[in-house]
Amino acid sequence: MRLFVILISTLILTATATAQRSKKISLNPVTLGFDLPDSYKSRTFIKGLAGFVNNIDQLVGSMIIIEGNKTSVLTRFVKEGKPPVVTTSTADVIFNAKIDSKFKHNGAYAIASTKVERDAVYEVVITDIGVAFLPEDYIPYLDICTASQKVNDLVKKKTYYVRSAKLTTVYTRAFRKTDTEIAVNGIAFSANGEVYSSTDQFRLDYIVSVDLVSLEKLLALQNCEKLQINQELASRERAETARMAAIKAEEEKNARENDLAVVKTKIEELRLLLGESTEQNAGLQKQIKEATEREHLAMAKLAEAQTNATSLQQKAEKEQQKADLSEKVIVSVRNKDGNVLEIISLEELSSEKLTELGFDAVLLKSKQE
Repeated sequence: MRLFVILISTLILTATATAQRSKKISLNPVTLGFDLPDSYKSRTFIKGLAGFVNNIDQLVGSMIIIEGNKTSVLTRFVKEGKPPVVTTSTADVIFNAKIDSKFKHNGAYAIASTKVERDAVYEVVITDIGVAFLPEDYIPYLDICTASQKVNDLVKKKTYYVRSAKLTTVYTRAFRKTDTEIAVNGIAFSANGEVYSSTDQFRLDYIVSVDLVSLEKLLALQNCEKLQINQELASRERAETARMAAIKAEEEKNARENDLAVVKTKIEELRLLLGESTEQNAGLQKQIKEATEREHLAMAKLAEAQTNATSLQQKAEKEQQKADLSEKVIVSVRNKDGNVLEIISLEELSSEKLTELGFDAVLLKSKQE
């Protein structure tokens, strides 16, 4: 019985241990990347230009010298008022894969010099975020031709013109091989029969790639002599145009000066005329004032005359009335017999005649009284 119990206990422990050993993490395997896209590999990556990651537009148009691993920026040739054209993007993903130490470009600048160690896998995400380039008519070929005249052939072979530049982000995150008997933390996946996990955040790096044109090739594609002749002709034409413009401007200036002189003369005449007119106006004002005073006086005298005329008219009327009444005055005379005789007019009856008629020429009274 005791032996049976021991046997059962042993079987249970064995089964438990077997169950624990058989408890493994089930992960979908991933395929590791081994190469970058050809379009990306064909780019020109130069470590010496990494300082332009914040302003790649200032790199475009530069003339650089490449000597082995050393890169030097000489000068920049861009037409005035014609800056490089810049475009940005945040969704142009070029490469998104997991790589191990067997990756063909392990440690290369194309992946921000990321070095994948043995027993590790890196997740890499490469994205273009900015491009700056110069259109053909933005390149000052004449200036380049002129500047290259003093450059010897040996330097020309090492000199390049930056036609365009791209700014690229490289996100990397390391995954370490994990023992399946231990609990896995963070993100995990399987590759090549092994489990890799990571709790790291992405590391961000910037890299610059450029489109270069050798100075020799650039000069070979351009007829510098013709450009210079055309430039000389253009300069002469501009000079002649400027000279004609200066002559025209001088003529215009003289014409404006003459116009100004005429205007000034007219102004002086007007000022003199204004002065005379002012004096004349003063005299006229005095005359008008005197005439106005005379007018007021005349009007007063007229009013007075009108009053006098009215008064005299009224008086004349009264006098006329009186005259009319005087013709109708009745004079009473008394004769010898005591009879009264009324006579309208005495013009033809004198006192002598009245006496002769037997009347006493005694004026009694008139009816008017």
